[in-house]
Amino acid sequence: MANLDTFLSYFVILCIFPALLGISIYLSWRLKWPQLRSLGNALRNMLTDKKRKGEMSNFAAVAAIVGGNLGAGTIAGTALAIATGGPGAIFWMVVIATLGSVVKLACASLGVFYQEKQHHDRCIGGPMFYIKKGISSHGMSLCYCVFLIGASLTVGNLVQTHAFVYAFSDGNFVTQTLCALLLAVPIAIILSGGLKRFVTFMSCGVPIMGIVYIIACLIGLYIMRDRLGSALGEIFRGAFSLSSMGSGSAGIMLVRALREGTSRGLFATDIGLGLAGIAHGSISNSQCSPEQHAREQGITALLAPILVAILCFITGILIVCAAPNLNQDASKICVDTFVAAFRTPRAGWLIPIIIYFFSFTTILAWAWFAEYTFFFLHRARWRYYYRLLFIAMIPVGAFMDTSLPWTIADICIDGLLLTNLLAIFLLRHKVLSIHSAA
Repeated sequence: MANLDTFLSYFVILCIFPALLGISIYLSWRLKWPQLRSLGNALRNMLTDKKRKGEMSNFAAVAAIVGGNLGAGTIAGTALAIATGGPGAIFWMVVIATLGSVVKLACASLGVFYQEKQHHDRCIGGPMFYIKKGISSHGMSLCYCVFLIGASLTVGNLVQTHAFVYAFSDGNFVTQTLCALLLAVPIAIILSGGLKRFVTFMSCGVPIMGIVYIIACLIGLYIMRDRLGSALGEIFRGAFSLSSMGSGSAGIMLVRALREGTSRGLFATDIGLGLAGIAHGSISNSQCSPEQHAREQGITALLAPILVAILCFITGILIVCAAPNLNQDASKICVDTFVAAFRTPRAGWLIPIIIYFFSFTTILAWAWFAEYTFFFLHRARWRYYYRLLFIAMIPVGAFMDTSLPWTIADICIDGLLLTNLLAIFLLRHKVLSIHSAA
């Protein structure tokens, strides 16, 4: 198992990251940096979209992506980036998330352009559709479906459940069972309500959750406002260290900051997995041409990684201001951060509560994303059996060790990245064609 984990780590560092960054830089350059000049249009598209109640809208699609990104590992991942790469890693997290957001644009544009109507005129899209229809590879699209289902059951279920239970429970069987039920029961209720209930929850729940968390962080920053200037200085000095590059230790910290910021920025925003193609590919169109619809949805998809990057950045500043002990578990770093910020031990309870809601929306989003594989396979009824399996595995995650699920999750995530990035590379001219028509 250790050899497999080592191989996967080197595979990501030597293959996945360079490919993802290369595609991000290429598309950003060819499309004239839309993540910098089109955010206003993206925000306008999200807020002015009008859909009938229960239909997927631009707002709901962005909320679904953000909800899927804001897992238990997002806050802890930011703490881990600082602990291993120093404060400068936060700067590179934001840079990489912003740079890589153009991959979300490509996924959403292709997912919408190659979408099709199924199941009572419901629009269906995503990487499996543009892989099969765009590059004519049914086998490759099936591989994506298998990886997506595997990722949903592991990183989108077992890992999230375990992180939440670990934050709340002290190993007591009764406590672990109650924590599992707190996740399983409401998720089962929402999934049983279909698309309408999912859209309603994500459109309301994710914004409220994000706003409450941001307000909590801003209050903490206000209390520690005397440290804010020095914290920002630490972040920017750690990101560049230009004044002391002659020092060997400074050079090492610069490399660590860049490496950790890159890896955490990519994984915090799920860039390259293709989930944006599924979310935005579910939005119907009756008012414009397929190219214009794909272009608008691609621009709107830029918002999700930017919003997640902002949350990570605010979290990072708060951690640097609070200066907790970094030689401990990432979740404990976050707890100590809020205790120091609010100057009361009771504030530590904010982290388990936040982790619950972040885990809840992530589990729900991954379940919904994976269901689209059954629509693609024209086996819509199978999604009911999948729901039963998915819900049944939530209590399993509360009690099992995470080493095996994490290994399976890494394999599935790497498979999704490799398959989707290859598809985007082969369809890059279609992406450029869609957006050059503007």
